[in-house]
Amino acid sequence: MEKDKEIRKGGRATRRAKRINAPIVHNPALIPNVPVYEVANAEGVEQIHELAMRIVEEIGIDFREDAALQTWGKTDAQIDGQRVRLGRETLLSLVDKAPSEYTHHGRNSERTVNVGGSSMVVSPSYGPPFIYDLDGVRRTATLEDLNNLQKLNHMASSVHIAGGPVVEPMDIPVPYRHLYMAYSGFKYSDKPIVGNVTSAARAQDTVDMCKIVFGDDFAVNNCCTTSLINANSPLVWDETMLGALRIYAQNNHAVMCSPFSMAAASTPASNVGTMAVVTAEALMAIAYAQLIRPGAPMLFGVPAMTVALNTGAPVHGSPDSAIVQFLAGQMARRYQVPHRAIANCATSKSADMQGAYDSMWGLFPSFLSGAQWITMAGGMMEGTLGVGYAKTVIDFEQLDAFYHFCQGPHFDDLDEIFETIKEVGPGGHFLGTAHTRKANLFIFPSQNNVTFEQWEAEGRKSSEQVGLDKARRWLARYEAPAMDPALNQQLKEFIAKRESEVPNTLL
Repeated sequence: MEKDKEIRKGGRATRRAKRINAPIVHNPALIPNVPVYEVANAEGVEQIHELAMRIVEEIGIDFREDAALQTWGKTDAQIDGQRVRLGRETLLSLVDKAPSEYTHHGRNSERTVNVGGSSMVVSPSYGPPFIYDLDGVRRTATLEDLNNLQKLNHMASSVHIAGGPVVEPMDIPVPYRHLYMAYSGFKYSDKPIVGNVTSAARAQDTVDMCKIVFGDDFAVNNCCTTSLINANSPLVWDETMLGALRIYAQNNHAVMCSPFSMAAASTPASNVGTMAVVTAEALMAIAYAQLIRPGAPMLFGVPAMTVALNTGAPVHGSPDSAIVQFLAGQMARRYQVPHRAIANCATSKSADMQGAYDSMWGLFPSFLSGAQWITMAGGMMEGTLGVGYAKTVIDFEQLDAFYHFCQGPHFDDLDEIFETIKEVGPGGHFLGTAHTRKANLFIFPSQNNVTFEQWEAEGRKSSEQVGLDKARRWLARYEAPAMDPALNQQLKEFIAKRESEVPNTLL
């Protein structure tokens, strides 16, 4: 009886307050316990493979960097200017050298994750220059926003990666921006980081900062950052991306070789055609990385988008982009490389119903396609040009929900269930039973499930207002993970050294 009184004490408002201010939990990498969904049969997968092989062999891929062309020149590739054509046997033998899974180390070893195999990890926003701030105003992002987002990412239970270019701090000059991105990730979280790819030199700076954190020998033989390069679809890898790929591969750091597909613009207006083009592009980059360092970890996957044929604008959140993500999972499994997908990207300019629908078209295929790395999973808006504080924390609740969903059904308490049904009997209810009190039913912390009258009395708050309130609460509660002051000083000294060496006129 006393226990029941304790449970009821304070009423609904108290219980809701406890729920929205619950302790921060860091979930391990997800091991899904639900089936992978496939949109194509085995014959369809082989048809896409065959089309991709024809593209590589008969059309070829442009590698617009002298160092890459010199490397390809040591193989049996046919090189015509910058165009590289390669036989499928050579291509696939190189791709086979890439591991099917790898370990990505965090500053805190408890945050280290396995990528590939049966594991699924989630990373946050990536690269937008605009922020939808704590007042709901759209403006260019700053270093403070970068640091704030790193704090939110660190606190998110189902986000396994925090550091990296989660937003572009536009108040920092471009030549030094990557230094502050890496430092922010290391300082405000102890989860693994994402590296910078805007030049080979900046990739090297990221590796050098990893050496400070992890030690020289460790950082050139173990994956301490996973980075993301995009092909200039159709069929082009440029000097910037190839330079970054080379630096990371040399140091055994992972790279997502990710064509930038926009069906009907940069790829054919066809799900299958798009998948064939991006497969050809991605496999050639993965193969090139294996020429640099056999066994360097690489990922396969695309930021699947379509183009609105009435405006020409890129679109996130459509059934066609979902199909491409499902197909990408099937192709990644065919080549036995980890699959990268995207989630929670919206074309919408606010955390509204469109933003939710747009995001859901990425959430479901990313989790159900068997992706082993899900990127852009928090706050992405405006077709990836913006990230919102409100949408970030709302998206994090959806990630927690999918983490719960992917556990699948549980059958370990059937005897207790029967005894509970027996106890309640016909016409009773289950709210007060011991089984219910310890139930593992997922509840969205910010979901509005009160009566209309109560919602109205509490201010008729929109989802965006609720998200902004939650973001403010989280930032107020943030506690920085421990960092050795000497390590912190070394990182700051490295940034100062590089700022003195690199002119701020570079782009």
